[in-house]
Amino acid sequence: MKTTHPNYCHSICNLSNSLIYRFGVTPFHSTIKELDEVLARHGKIVVLLFDGLGTALIERHLDSSSILVNNRFTTITSTFPPTTVAATTSLLSGRFPIENGWLGWSQYFKNVGCNVDVFTNENSITKSKVSNENEMHKVAPYEDIFEMIAKKNPKLRVASVWPSIIANGTARDLPDFFDKVREVTSIQGEKFVYGYWLQPDGLIHMTGVGSEEVHKTILDISAGVEKLARDFPETLFVVLADHGLVDIHFVAVEEHADFYDTLLRPFSNEPRAAFFFVKRGRKREFARLFNKYYGNEFLLKTKRQALKEEWFGEGLPHPVVKNFMGDYLAIAIDHACFDYLIGGQLAHSRFKAHHAGLTDDEMLIDLILINK
Repeated sequence: MKTTHPNYCHSICNLSNSLIYRFGVTPFHSTIKELDEVLARHGKIVVLLFDGLGTALIERHLDSSSILVNNRFTTITSTFPPTTVAATTSLLSGRFPIENGWLGWSQYFKNVGCNVDVFTNENSITKSKVSNENEMHKVAPYEDIFEMIAKKNPKLRVASVWPSIIANGTARDLPDFFDKVREVTSIQGEKFVYGYWLQPDGLIHMTGVGSEEVHKTILDISAGVEKLARDFPETLFVVLADHGLVDIHFVAVEEHADFYDTLLRPFSNEPRAAFFFVKRGRKREFARLFNKYYGNEFLLKTKRQALKEEWFGEGLPHPVVKNFMGDYLAIAIDHACFDYLIGGQLAHSRFKAHHAGLTDDEMLIDLILINK
């Protein structure tokens, strides 16, 4: 498969810096200059992020009549890894994963002795809550761009719309999401609105990139965006995804006993961007066996290489990074996806597709500007 490295001058994080720059906040990183020129002409800006709707999915499911296709402004990259935790947190913080510490879905927390799904605060294997207060927010809180923009522009209307399954979210389904975006967009005056919807990502995980369910949902998203843009012609709509997905096949870390015996604990971060912690004195053995069994489908980087090569972005590493990163980082470059066994069965066998690897289909996202 074709692969794309993150472009940390032309990524979702640079988009975020363009947004805060437009509203007078000093950016943390370079902005996207051609986007800055468009943003400068508008005082009513609505950003809509559809989880998982990467470039490849738009090209697969939509034709040239779609508003999402004929208003493509440029193609940018996600963060690495291209996954919701890393990419949306970079968008919402204006900083790369290396700086904000939000590197991926599941991290090992020594104080609770297990991998924790950082958004849900659940044990990654048992799915039970690990504590009352979110462990990730305790160690890596951040100021979001809504706060930054509102402080700098006290008269500006700043609002966000989220699915009801997320804290403070109210949108029950896709039509309700568009209705709620419409409500805040219709308020008079200059505004900055952000709307996040969790599809098509969830459907693609369960049904694959080419399913009829996914096709219908993407058509519905396109139709909903078109109606909004038509009804508010003086509002700039910025539409994007956080990442794309690919169909995958699983490889259980337990399948090769000699390799599995080198591991200190279960892998963490992401199944396609996995951190491996290795037993003392066995790193050379681990690397040899990893490349023997998985070298055709994964790149293997030492912790030192991953940091030196700035895989997680530019900037000063957050203090949590040194604890989260394992001895090695395994980066998917094909369809393979790591998993582990529970009761002799793959824990995530129901998944048909995933993300967080280096393929074009996961890394590339369209930046779509409507009414520009």
